[in-house]
Amino acid sequence: MALIELFHDSFISIYRDPNTPYLYVDWKGFQSLDTARQGGERILELMLRENVDSVLNDNTHVLGAWRAATDWVANDWFPRMKEAGLRRFAWVHSPSKRSQMSTTTTVNLMDADASGIKIFHNKAEAAEWLDQTRAKADRVLLHRRRILIIEDNDDFSDIFHTMLHTMGCNPEIATTACRGLEMAIENIPEMIFCDIGLPGEMDGYEFAHAVRSDKLLRDIPLIAVSGHSGERHKARAREAGFDRIFRKPLRFRDVSEALASFSQGRPLERRIYNKAGSRDMSRRHFDRV
Repeated sequence: MALIELFHDSFISIYRDPNTPYLYVDWKGFQSLDTARQGGERILELMLRENVDSVLNDNTHVLGAWRAATDWVANDWFPRMKEAGLRRFAWVHSPSKRSQMSTTTTVNLMDADASGIKIFHNKAEAAEWLDQTRAKADRVLLHRRRILIIEDNDDFSDIFHTMLHTMGCNPEIATTACRGLEMAIENIPEMIFCDIGLPGEMDGYEFAHAVRSDKLLRDIPLIAVSGHSGERHKARAREAGFDRIFRKPLRFRDVSEALASFSQGRPLERRIYNKAGSRDMSRRHFDRV
């Protein structure tokens, strides 16, 4: 691996190979609850910063047990890692039997499969597993749900892209509403997340009106993303045609819940047509946010 060091301390070093989509973490020496917390928080921070969803966690150089940290790692850190987008965690055992027991205790405290954890005794095998699972994921990318993100902030769009990719989607990004409308017409998405405060000739509200006026696009689930969440903003978003409105910064569970709330790319209880053919918007989704 052509590693670039991202962080170093006496008890941990964290690296990134630009050619691989994961962090390589080298823990060293005796570990305590304090070092586990410091190192764990740094891993979480760098995973988000580097936009990766996997970790090669190497305990080869760990000495002795770290029982005081097992509960925190299992019940605090891993849930937050998963919420941040963790998909694969290749955990390389230490030669120390006492360290191995701490790892086993930690894994037994949670659902290892759901957290993407697999234990190895060899770093090369761990790296191979990460490479193979990534290749498999890339092969099925064409079968992922196609999601359009319209967002002009690069940092936010990068995080949002990684979040949706982690959830099994194939996200595409537009930085303006006009370009987003062009992309939607060219390659109709299954869902659209749109920022409200967009630069250029068209803002998020105008984009929603345009989508709802186009017979090819009008049934696409449309999610508003905004720095505001007051009733006035919700009412305006609802009037424009949005199905949901989420406040920035988006949470992993918000996006997951939105994806789960729509069946086969179509919104649930979004439109109610009367006999005259006019359309009223159901309040269901707005009342839940």
